[in-house]
Parts: sequence; structure tokens; C-alpha cells
Amino acid sequence: MKNPLYFILAVLFIQITSITSTHAQACRPETRVVEKDPIGPKRNCMGVPGLYFKRSLCNVPAFRTYDPLKNEIMVPRGKTAGCFTILATAGTPVWKIYDPGTGALLYSSGSPIASLSLPGGGAGKLFKMEMDPTASTPGSSVTIAYIEY
Repeated sequence: MKNPLYFILAVLFIQITSITSTHAQACRPETRVVEKDPIGPKRNCMGVPGLYFKRSLCNVPAFRTYDPLKNEIMVPRGKTAGCFTILATAGTPVWKIYDPGTGALLYSSGSPIASLSLPGGGAGKLFKMEMDPTASTPGSSVTIAYIEY
């Protein structure tokens, strides 16, 4: 091999494309059901194996079975949700993650998300995701992923 750097970059590209989707989750009534459970095998976050999850927000008319402008991240007792990534966006979604108990804003769209860490604490913790339907373009969506470890 003349240049091992090209080989390393090619291997990294293949690994990244095999674990990330470039498409936002489809906005339909089954979205919540599909995203409820962990996806695939365990993945590492901060050197610790954990469960891989996706969550989507969609600025589309509400369906009977769920509100596409809202979603939740439930972090069990003693666990942490981390290693967040934005898998895909469509249009211009304007959204946030916040603590519904205190109202504290933990993330807002446009900010770096990779360092976000949501601890479950001693009793488990619920965090809310919400899209602003008036600031977001019609039909916009965002799909994020995180690891619960």
C-alpha cells in the first residue's frame, strides 16, 4: 500500500455509513412504536456498552395515535443517555430537549449535541423533546440517536 492514510479513511467511512442512517424517520402513526425499543446490538458510549435508541420529531399534522411534534427520552435509574447524534433532518426543524419537572432547557436546535448527557438519577428521569411548529418549516423533521449506558 502506497498510502495507509487512505486505507484508514476508507475503513472509517465504511464504519460510519454502516451505523448511521442518512434518512429521517418517516412521520407516520407507527413512528412511536418503531422507536420505543432499542435498535440492534449494544454500542459503546464513553467506553461503556449500552442500548442504541432513535427518536424523531416531525412538523406534520398530528395523527390519532401520537403527537409528532413531541417525543420523550426515559432514562432508567442508574443509567445515562449520552453520545447523542443527529442522524437526519428534513427541512428546517426548530426543536429542544428539556426537563419537564423544572422546565430547564437542556438542548436547543443548532447547538452541538454530542456532549449532551442526560442522567437517570436514583429514580429514573423523563426528558421531553418538542418541535416548534411555527418556527419550523412545514414538513420538517429531525431524527436523533443516543446510547443509554
